[in-house]
Amino acid sequence: MAEYTMSPERWAHTQTYLRELFAREDEHQRSLMPRAIAAGIPAIDVGPEAGRFLQMLALMLRAKLIIEVGTLAGSSAIWLARGLMPGGRVITVDLSETHLDFAKQEIAAANLTDRVQFRQGKGGEVLPVLLRELGPAKADMVFLDAERSEYIPLLPTVAKLLRPGGVLAIDNALAAQRWVADPYKPGEPRDVMDETNRAVAGHPDFIASHINPLGNGTLIAVRKD
Repeated sequence: MAEYTMSPERWAHTQTYLRELFAREDEHQRSLMPRAIAAGIPAIDVGPEAGRFLQMLALMLRAKLIIEVGTLAGSSAIWLARGLMPGGRVITVDLSETHLDFAKQEIAAANLTDRVQFRQGKGGEVLPVLLRELGPAKADMVFLDAERSEYIPLLPTVAKLLRPGGVLAIDNALAAQRWVADPYKPGEPRDVMDETNRAVAGHPDFIASHINPLGNGTLIAVRKD
């Protein structure tokens, strides 16, 4: 059996191969981030590979309600909205009015206005409000891609929002301030995403795993019955 060493060159070719086959973007998606950067929005998005995966998750869940924390330019909301069942909606949350205004324009340009609703505020403030409005076990999926220090405090609310079999997805699960799997120096505190990974992996309400390579890693957890 042949042995394959994953050199940097081979890895770059592999990423190109996978993106061309499994993460094609339409013209609107390809041009979204350049417009966002020109508008002064940080050059951050989930990327087409993770975006396609999120769309597939929504389809597999037959999702009618997805809650996203971290709208930014609206890229991931578009991927998620395209995976919804008819009549479904994405509720996307962001603290920045600038981000939300830009995302509204992009989502309208993608003909998805009827599928996406916007809430301004921190996830830790907005999700408890949504829980009161919607009731427990109503969300098919929650996607976190915002302020990482909020993730662990949000877990109890996320667990209540998700229906049994619903999915929690967290972007950048392997990298925040550092690559989380690298060894720590003596006395060095754990990275916030390391703490989050450990909290979800050990949470009694979830069965969790990790998908890599998708961006900087994607944490996936299924809500238990």
